[in-house]
Amino acid sequence: MSFSLTHLASTVTQAEDAASAWPATAAAADAELARLAELLAEAGVTVLPAAGILAVPGLAAGPGDTAGIRVRTTSNPPHALYVIAASRITPHAGADSAFAHLHPLIEAAARPCDGCGAEASKPCNPNCLPDPSTD
Repeated sequence: MSFSLTHLASTVTQAEDAASAWPATAAAADAELARLAELLAEAGVTVLPAAGILAVPGLAAGPGDTAGIRVRTTSNPPHALYVIAASRITPHAGADSAFAHLHPLIEAAARPCDGCGAEASKPCNPNCLPDPSTD
């Protein structure tokens, strides 16, 4: 049995709707990156901007991560904000989505680490294993 996909000419398909949410141009993606830098600055996070990339050295993807977080755009489609953390790349359609993704890391950076005793806003010691009771 086969099914055919049909929709009315006046309706928007999910794929078309999803595609419209992504920045249409590299300039639009750069504007989203600038907006993310503003959101992070308002949250008290230090960012180091460069062309097409934000380095966020004060945030870590987890205990023992000393590389920090980076967010970048690309000049070729698909245009997005790519959050790079601990060898994982997560695409986001805009600044709000990327900020929501980073928000738990911002909150974690504001707390001291029970696993190694690192102070708030200081990176964990290498090989730190967080206290499981704090998860």
